[in-house]
Amino acid sequence: MVIVRSLLRRLRRARPRSAALILVALGVGLGALATQRLPLLTGSNADPWPGGRLTYFDASGSSAAVDAAARRWNDSGANVQLERAGERSRADVVFVADRERLRSTCGARCLALSSTIGRPRDGRAATVMLNPDITGEPNTLSVWVAMHELGHILGLRHREGTCSLMNAHAYDKACRSGGAKAAHGRLPCGPASGDVAAAARLYGRAVAARPCR
Repeated sequence: MVIVRSLLRRLRRARPRSAALILVALGVGLGALATQRLPLLTGSNADPWPGGRLTYFDASGSSAAVDAAARRWNDSGANVQLERAGERSRADVVFVADRERLRSTCGARCLALSSTIGRPRDGRAATVMLNPDITGEPNTLSVWVAMHELGHILGLRHREGTCSLMNAHAYDKACRSGGAKAAHGRLPCGPASGDVAAAARLYGRAVAARPCR
């Protein structure tokens, strides 16, 4: 984990010419995260969002990564529509960076945690807490984690499977080479077909979709 954090800090400061080399090293570091599990709240509800629509707001400093994750879900084939809210008070889900709360809730090595599985029954906005070490400019890990947590917000629980976004592991190395090119390298592909099928059971299938994989 220390190696990955160091690489992430270097990636934020790197010039475009050297960023690709750092991403290669980051890919090696991400392999070590394959045994780290993303936590899941137990006993949470899984109520779907009406019409598959929800709004999100990023207060963590990772708006590009969260936007990329939302686009992946919108194009996945499930009938969902995630849109960025103009104001935090109008958002259905808010992303925050909070090391202390995350550490006290799920441990020092925790990368992220959602406050709910599905739509909250109390009417309050859902929260996704991110480890500050994966916030900032988008990279493979930050987009993957944001997609995973949005999956929980939509109502999905953990599932096993190759290249499964909702796999409990922090990053599925089987998907390392997938994704679309971006200024900071290749971002991860997803959700996988099994993840889309799980979302479609809650929201149905979209008529027109451009799945990443």
